[in-house]
Amino acid sequence: MYFVSDRSNKTMTEQETELCLSELVGDEKVENSNQENVDLRKPQWSNKFQGIIAVLGYSVGLGNLWRFPYICQKNGGGAFLIPYVISTAVLAIPLFILEVSLGQFSAKGPIKIWAICPLMTGLGFCILAVSCIIVPYYSMMFAWALYYIYSSFSAVLPWTTCGNPWNTPLCVVVGDNGVNSSIYIKTTQENVTAPYTTESTGHAKFNKTQKASESNVFGHTSTEEFWQNKVLGVSTGIDDLGAMQPHLVICWFITCVAFFLCIMKGIKSLGKVVYVTALMPYVLLFVFLVRSCTMPGAVDGILFFLTPDFTRLQHPQVWLEAMVQVFFSVGPAWGTLIVMASHNSFNSNVIRDSIIVTVIGELTSVFAGIVAFATVGYLAHSLQQPVADVVTSGPGIGFIVYPEAVALLPLPQLWSVFFFITVLMIAVDSMLGHVETAIGCMEDLLPRRFHIKHLQTIMAAVFMGAVVLSGLVFTTHGGIYVFQLVDWYFAAVACYIIAVLECVAVGWCYGVKRFSADVQMMIGKRLPVIYKVACFIVVPALLITALVLTLASYKPPRYGEYDYPMSAIVFGWSLALLSVVPIPVTMVIQMLKMEGSLAQRIKASVMPSRAWLRLRRQHGLEDEQESISVKDNLLFMIGR
Repeated sequence: MYFVSDRSNKTMTEQETELCLSELVGDEKVENSNQENVDLRKPQWSNKFQGIIAVLGYSVGLGNLWRFPYICQKNGGGAFLIPYVISTAVLAIPLFILEVSLGQFSAKGPIKIWAICPLMTGLGFCILAVSCIIVPYYSMMFAWALYYIYSSFSAVLPWTTCGNPWNTPLCVVVGDNGVNSSIYIKTTQENVTAPYTTESTGHAKFNKTQKASESNVFGHTSTEEFWQNKVLGVSTGIDDLGAMQPHLVICWFITCVAFFLCIMKGIKSLGKVVYVTALMPYVLLFVFLVRSCTMPGAVDGILFFLTPDFTRLQHPQVWLEAMVQVFFSVGPAWGTLIVMASHNSFNSNVIRDSIIVTVIGELTSVFAGIVAFATVGYLAHSLQQPVADVVTSGPGIGFIVYPEAVALLPLPQLWSVFFFITVLMIAVDSMLGHVETAIGCMEDLLPRRFHIKHLQTIMAAVFMGAVVLSGLVFTTHGGIYVFQLVDWYFAAVACYIIAVLECVAVGWCYGVKRFSADVQMMIGKRLPVIYKVACFIVVPALLITALVLTLASYKPPRYGEYDYPMSAIVFGWSLALLSVVPIPVTMVIQMLKMEGSLAQRIKASVMPSRAWLRLRRQHGLEDEQESISVKDNLLFMIGR
């Protein structure tokens, strides 16, 4: 391996400024020493297995445990598995391999890595914006789980009984003795003020008594009322946020402190923790599955989950939901895979590792769904209701179905603590990945002179301090409305655009031939033709189509019977577009830096920078900075 060092008379201040900004397009200083080049690589995982477990811990997150079961139920149960598996094979695996390859080859952060195609530098800033949005939003589930752990230390689990201050007269108890008779209340009690029933939080709806001229009587299980009335304390709408709730504020503060302590040392601490946090959930979920399958009605729930309704496949929305769910369950297009892979050893088998993690992640989604719907089947049996009507879709399924399951185990308090500790482990793995991504972006933006010994700790403290403040809105009485709004909009545009532009930047700007040679240098094999066609032709085409259809089928968000005001909808779209704004802005900036006509500027800005070419020379690869024609690129892609 060799490379050529550029010499100049620039001052140290000029060099630092260039490393902060211009390095984003590749004009960095490289010492004329291979040993120093090795030192420039990021700290690596202790071993290859640790790296795989860390990526698995990130990929197997709350998206598998919470989101997948309710999305699957919403789209017809087992029928959803068909487009989901197809989306995984066609979209998730190619994107997973793409991002892991980029991170492992370059050992760079989400911003500096786009020296591979300076015109796409905005993708790094887009990833930073997404991380800043997703961390406070998704971490709130960690805080909710903490409150459930606290509530588990009681003689009787508070969500297993009615008659508590937060319960309504419509409360029902589901357990070994059947349904509480309070379901048969008089319809004159219907006016009791109760929270909105909602698809987002997973409320049950019951029609056990009804008069022809009056509305249905809606009852709530004790588990649902604890979640809705006690934990969330839901207000009347997003314009009625109310005060911050002390119990959620405390849990939120503990959440942020815990994240800071886990990430302050970077992968040194994270690499040791993932052995427990990534593997223990499988053990506990298996125990829950065994217990759930012994309950009456469990088989009906599992069959509802697994039996496909092929008529649902005629609806484009089902396929769209499958594509979006892939991003939540597997985790491509968020930049975290790039960061995780940047700590891999250079010769790790990216294709093998990516397929292993992806397959395990998707099997985990199905596994978690079986556990959830075994419990749903039991609830349906107890309430004498169809499975589809017992618990409607929503992220709250994790705080309703699973708590109901642990309440039926011997020593329910102990199992409740164990289960929600599992939730915390899963949340930690996922969120630390996003926190590390944001910190990686911040590190890329800092001049070299600020890269001091405790930089990781300082940046972690600054970032988590901002997260503490931004997440306080979720602790209010109307916080769940904000949570639902963010969930509705934040991934509506960004995930598609990031994924499409990644494929375009690598496959058509950088060139499939260069990328394939990079992968061959790492694993000793070139990419197969089927992968190159799928990743750089099929994936962008499908995602662009999906984005267009998503926007065309747009519906304003609703929270049960609650319609969001126009101001909230405007805010939601602003949030969705905020993360993608840096892309066109940086494109303009990059072209302004170039010289010549518009065509010459565009051509120069899509070619790999000098920094990236030096990186390739370090690994013994060709270093000519020349463009590759579309025809040559396409011919190489199909193996000619």
